[in-house]
Amino acid sequence: MEGLAEHGGDADIMANNAHFITANAGGAPVVIVRDDRGTPVTKLELPAEKSKPEHADEELSAAGWSRQADWSAADDGWVVPVVPS
Repeated sequence: MEGLAEHGGDADIMANNAHFITANAGGAPVVIVRDDRGTPVTKLELPAEKSKPEHADEELSAAGWSRQADWSAADDGWVVPVVPS
């Protein structure tokens, strides 16, 4: 995440997507932010009771990310484009 904050202009910032995985086999929900190449740049583990997109919003914000659109349903949770706050 620090590397993205060091970029000087918007043209340098990569497209990032947050994947909120709620159907983690026996594990807690997680939010993984990936860059435009699919490389994970941030991973946030949430308590088991935080299983809704609004819970993921809180965690993303606390980690320095802002959602750019509404969450879209995925097979195992939700996805959304994000930018550094």
